[in-house]
Amino acid sequence: MSAPENTNRDMIKDWTLAKAIATISSPVTPLSTSPLHFLHIIQRLKTTPREGWRRFGILDGESIADHMYRMGIICMLAPKEEGLDSGRCVKMALVHDMAEALVGDITPVDGVTKDDKYNREVTSMEYLCSSVLKELSPEIADEFKSLWLEYEEGTTSEARFVKDVDCFELVVQTIEYEKQYDAPKDLGEFLHVRKRIQNGFVLKWVEDALEERKAYWDEKGCTPSLP
Repeated sequence: MSAPENTNRDMIKDWTLAKAIATISSPVTPLSTSPLHFLHIIQRLKTTPREGWRRFGILDGESIADHMYRMGIICMLAPKEEGLDSGRCVKMALVHDMAEALVGDITPVDGVTKDDKYNREVTSMEYLCSSVLKELSPEIADEFKSLWLEYEEGTTSEARFVKDVDCFELVVQTIEYEKQYDAPKDLGEFLHVRKRIQNGFVLKWVEDALEERKAYWDEKGCTPSLP
C-alpha cells in the first residue's frame, strides 16, 4: 500500500473553508438521502498523514484515521469500575479530530496560533454538521457536534479520559516507530504529552510503555531522551 498523500501543507497555508471544500468533488446524490458526500470528505482522514513524524523522516507513517481508530480501541479497554460510558468515549475518539479532514493536521511548527487553529476547526465542524450531516439527519448532526464540543471543552469524565487516551496512543506510537526504525531515530520529544495525563490507570499504562522503551534502548546500548 502506498504512503498517504501529503496534501496537508498546501491545505494549511492561507486556509479558508471555501478553499478546502473546493478540493472535494461536489455531491451527485442528494445530501438528504445519502451519506456519500460526508464520507468523501472524511476520507481525507485516511490519506492525511500525522505530520509530526514526517519531520523525522517517517514518510509512510500513520494517518489521522489510524490514530483515531486505535484511540477507539483503547477506549474499549477502560476498566468497568471506572464508571465511564465507554460507548460515548469510542464515539468521541472517532470524532475528535474529524475537522482535520478540512483543516489538515496542524502542528506547532506551522505558525498557526491556537486561536486560529480552533476557529478553523469550529468552522469546519459547523460546516460538516450543519451543512452536510443535518440534511441527512438533524439528530445525527447534533450528536457529532455535541461529541466534538464535549471533547474540546474537556469537562466530563469521558472527555478527560479520551484526552488522556489521545496522549497515551501517541506514546505507544512513538515507541513503535523507534523500534521499527531500529533505534537511530530518538523520538523522545513526543513523550512530553505523558505529563498531561491525569487518569490513574492510563498513567500506569504509560509507565508500562516507558518500561518497555527503556528495555529496548538498553538492549541497543543507548540512552534515549525523555523530556
